[in-house]
Amino acid sequence: MLTKPIPALARSSQAKSSTEDDPAKQLDRRVPSLVLPTLDEILSRPPRAWAPRPGLWTRTVGAMNAYLFPKTARDASRISTVHSDSSILMRNESNATHLYAEHEQAMPRAYSALGKVPDRRRHRYYGVQRVVVIGVHGWFAQSIFKSVIGAPVGTSMRFASMMAASVRRQFQEAGFPLEEDSVTIIAPQHDGRVDVRTDRFFDEIVQDPKSLQAIQEADALLIASHSQGAVVATMLLDRLIQEALLDPQRTRTCVLSMCGVYQGPFVHLQKSLASSYINYFETGAARELFEFQAYDSTVSTQHRDAYGRILAKGVKMVHIGSLDDNVVPMYSALYCSVAHPSILRAVYIDGVAFPETDFLIRLVLLCVAVRNNGFHDHNLLILLSASVAGSLYGGLGHSLIYDEPSVYDFATRYLFDTQSPARTGATNIPLTASRYSAQRWNPYDLPWALRGLLDDQTISRFFQEDIREVIQDYAHWNPTSKPLKDLRWRLAPVRTLPIADETETQAPTEPTRGLSKL
Repeated sequence: MLTKPIPALARSSQAKSSTEDDPAKQLDRRVPSLVLPTLDEILSRPPRAWAPRPGLWTRTVGAMNAYLFPKTARDASRISTVHSDSSILMRNESNATHLYAEHEQAMPRAYSALGKVPDRRRHRYYGVQRVVVIGVHGWFAQSIFKSVIGAPVGTSMRFASMMAASVRRQFQEAGFPLEEDSVTIIAPQHDGRVDVRTDRFFDEIVQDPKSLQAIQEADALLIASHSQGAVVATMLLDRLIQEALLDPQRTRTCVLSMCGVYQGPFVHLQKSLASSYINYFETGAARELFEFQAYDSTVSTQHRDAYGRILAKGVKMVHIGSLDDNVVPMYSALYCSVAHPSILRAVYIDGVAFPETDFLIRLVLLCVAVRNNGFHDHNLLILLSASVAGSLYGGLGHSLIYDEPSVYDFATRYLFDTQSPARTGATNIPLTASRYSAQRWNPYDLPWALRGLLDDQTISRFFQEDIREVIQDYAHWNPTSKPLKDLRWRLAPVRTLPIADETETQAPTEPTRGLSKL
């Protein structure tokens, strides 16, 4: 089960406890914002809940690399497997290209799944004395009004401070509170194109002896990034590794990406009147955002290559998108065109925009869970992205996401509570990428994609209970807005799918030997 219904009248984790009738305090009385699936849900679900099979992984990787990547078997950072057009994959239905067999054994697991030490979580926090957190802000508007209203500076420091607080919170809960000077915060500030910002941030770090020394001596490093800053974070980290200033094999490293613009903003923004007005006065940084909509563009290719290199070095990636985002579509924020065992994805759900869990939310979460386990979601998440655009609800999620503490806790726990990618073999797995084109998605493909996902025998083996709940929720889903009513009509074929009885729902059994046939 992916998640329980969200309590309709509960308060946010950040809400004040006062019951006074002050209007300002009334704003704090809100439904809690959530990050789903939770890390515990992800790690407790097969196959991550299964202990890795000793001896099998080494033989599997060797055999697969020799067969699939004969020229680059020893260098996972140099290969990016590109599937044929994604629309073809959708028509494959139950024969969609799943990467479960390649990724299953390499997925970082919770230490509790290894069955060696009763309290492995405490062990992972023990001995960590120096932590570096870096905040990387998103794109700043450069319109003619900037001189009047000023630039929204300070978000890099906000991200870094929130991440630092999360680190201290997790260490405190583990019983290993950090010293006051154990966490170093780096919050560079500069606007512009991705390459300009990367160069500027790198120069700031290497020219600051304190920051440079902190990175070189760190036991762990986390980067919190947002929007365009997510791409900058990848490029900056790749630069630090290439220049031998950071070694993820020694320094545990994780990147938190919030609403990253990996595959560009919503297509309609480029054509809107307001956007055209803004772009007229903007620098190249604004136009560059839309270049990420093309798979073969220079900026997309450069970023994808850097992304593959840092994964090959042992970096963990966390992509969290917002259901209530009117700038970046879900498929872009979650970087749906790539797959790798070290990647985890989750969704930020604003309690005001989504006061309760409905069919649409549960369906999105099912797609995310499917991707987290190495399966193909039949491109359903891509097609659903336009249906959960922030313009349908309020569109504040693009900014609200970075004020939610649980977003940072997700990345912190993933770094410290799970195995190193180097130990699982994930660093030997090449990044898999699928071609994409933002202008090509047809919303009328939705019923076919939905049917393909729910009818996929490979997926149903692991998600049978979740599929049953999705089908049941559709019958009770009564949206009020016209776009969502149209969506409900397009997804009507879900009513024809049989609902598995609860007594027939069985969890997948752990394989005892041999390769998985999935």
